[in-house]
Amino acid sequence: MLTTLIAFAVAIVPGALLGFVVPPGRYRWVVWATAPALTLGLTTVSMGWLPVLGLPHSASAVLVGEIVLAALVVLVARLIPRGLPVGRPAQPADPADPVDDGPRAQADGAGGRWRTVAARFRLRPVRPGWADVVGLAVPSVVTVAYGWLLLGRLIAPPGWDAMNHGYFTRRILDTGSATIATACSSGSTEPVQGCSFYPLNTNVAWAQAAELSGGQISTAMSAWSILVGPLALVAGIYAAVRLLGGRPVVAACAAVAPTFLGPLWLSVSTGRITQQTGPCIAVAIALLSALALRGPHPVRLGLLAGLAGAGLVMSHTYDILVVVVFALGVLVLIRHRMTLSSAAAGAVAALIGGVVALAPFLSALTSANGERAQNEPALLGKWAESFEYWVTDPQRYVLFGFPPPGGADYQLSVTSIRIALAVTITCLLASPLSLLFRQLRWAWPWLLTGVVFTAIGVWTTSSDSGGAMLLSGLWYGVRERLRSMILPVYGVIAVVGAVAMGLALQWLAARLVARARGLRDSALPGAVAASVVVVALAALAALPSSWQPIRGEFKKRAPVGDAYTDAYRWLAVNTPPDKVVAYDRHRQFMTWSYVDHGVPVLFGLPPLPGFDVGNYDRRWDAWNWLVDNEDSRPAGCEVERFGVEYLVVGGGRAMPGGWTRHYTPARLDASDRVRLVQQFGSIKIYQVTDKGRVCAQGG
Repeated sequence: MLTTLIAFAVAIVPGALLGFVVPPGRYRWVVWATAPALTLGLTTVSMGWLPVLGLPHSASAVLVGEIVLAALVVLVARLIPRGLPVGRPAQPADPADPVDDGPRAQADGAGGRWRTVAARFRLRPVRPGWADVVGLAVPSVVTVAYGWLLLGRLIAPPGWDAMNHGYFTRRILDTGSATIATACSSGSTEPVQGCSFYPLNTNVAWAQAAELSGGQISTAMSAWSILVGPLALVAGIYAAVRLLGGRPVVAACAAVAPTFLGPLWLSVSTGRITQQTGPCIAVAIALLSALALRGPHPVRLGLLAGLAGAGLVMSHTYDILVVVVFALGVLVLIRHRMTLSSAAAGAVAALIGGVVALAPFLSALTSANGERAQNEPALLGKWAESFEYWVTDPQRYVLFGFPPPGGADYQLSVTSIRIALAVTITCLLASPLSLLFRQLRWAWPWLLTGVVFTAIGVWTTSSDSGGAMLLSGLWYGVRERLRSMILPVYGVIAVVGAVAMGLALQWLAARLVARARGLRDSALPGAVAASVVVVALAALAALPSSWQPIRGEFKKRAPVGDAYTDAYRWLAVNTPPDKVVAYDRHRQFMTWSYVDHGVPVLFGLPPLPGFDVGNYDRRWDAWNWLVDNEDSRPAGCEVERFGVEYLVVGGGRAMPGGWTRHYTPARLDASDRVRLVQQFGSIKIYQVTDKGRVCAQGG
């Protein structure tokens, strides 16, 4: 629990301090909704510039840098209370948004000046209405409850990529360095660099939480998938709806709907927690960016938007596309006079904020190899099938987004799934009615984002044209990643449809029934319709028949059972210094012995193109030699070189998805290069013998 709370605080507090850059009111609340992204932006600045300046750059040093930087920014903002003059001073949107954050002392002399300066540093209270407190609290509690139901109680997060990220995070702690070069390496001993660029600011945050709490890295990672990302999404959606005129009840319904509809949780099944976090924080970044271009504080909000955008780029790079599209939709609807000078000031400030944060990484970022190869379009030339995948396939709209569209496991035989699907599709079909109701103008950016990225999905799934391949190359041509980019859209648009149906019935009743004319301008029918739909979906999603299948999918992709924790602890106690443990990489979940218990490992990250492949090949030579594979060559020298002490296999489970076994159990048991020394359940721990270390080449 302590590690979880600290992980949440580390993710929120540094960015939240920047809320005091702007006056109390709606703009400060928007900044606070963007707090996780701003924290990642501060992390990006610290982890990039500390090494350049020759300062310590461990995880804790980066955290100190974040807080110092945030404090300096607030200090400067307080000393310049009115901001930079950009055109004519803009008037606040409402009395709750004063231009200055403190009384303007009207006294002369030194005493008056000191009172004026002191007033600038007084923190005025920000008191939200009770409707907003409840409207934000209820979706938050519900979302966290479902996250715990689906992802909690696992030994470690599911998915193979979670082990990659865990490995990076442990390397950051072991080396005392938050640089990409030290984290992205081939193994624990004799490491070589495996990549030139990898967005690692989230890993630094996990390392900070583990270091401060003394807890496990996997716990900090789970805190992000259950708490930080989902709560950032709730806050971002709620802020967007309220800012554009939505009522608290409708905003709360929109904020909680992605909990049940869309791949919010499924996006972490492969272990890419950043694939979930990126879209979650993108909503608030887009809102902040739009306000920077059309609001009373263009320079301040622009700098913050640029910083938050840099944080997103160094967490999950290509989600910045969603920020651009959604921000454009919001920009048109903001009720504040837009001038060319203020818009230009906001844009330039955002550019400066982003470039300064990313400057140490720009060379690596622009030349990164990214992946070994891009996947070809899944449905090349099959436009009708691509449209079905992205639009008409019912699996796209099932509860929890599981199973994904086009999958073989069809869950429509489950009653709760069928009922929820009928409700969802009805609401989605009604959502275009929102274009007819001014009360639903807050929904238009969501419709725009859904339409734009669905069209991009159809195009990039069917076409291998230069433009399509260039664009889809950002997500390596994996269409499920594109679906995850817009994970909030499905739930929010379903709520839009529910409200639209309520307003349509209200309009019809007001014209047909005399007693109903009093409801003509009431927000009640839309709020009731949204509430009924969301409560119904929440109840259906809470049934075991609805959530157990996706929970089972997570359990298949994570270590389950005491045998794993017993094996991890035994290895942590018995592995000598400067020695490593070899296992079949991520296939049998043993990487968590290094991530959570610090047991050095033979295999790290496979090198990307252009890096030392030979180092990694020699590690596999040592493995093949010890397990006595038929095609192995004498590699006792490599065993000695890398310090292999133990070899671990088993667990009775393997990572699904085509992970090939790189040993034969019978040949391993018969090998005289290792001997069985311990067993926990089906997990076998072998120790390397002298014959396994014999170096025929003499060194």
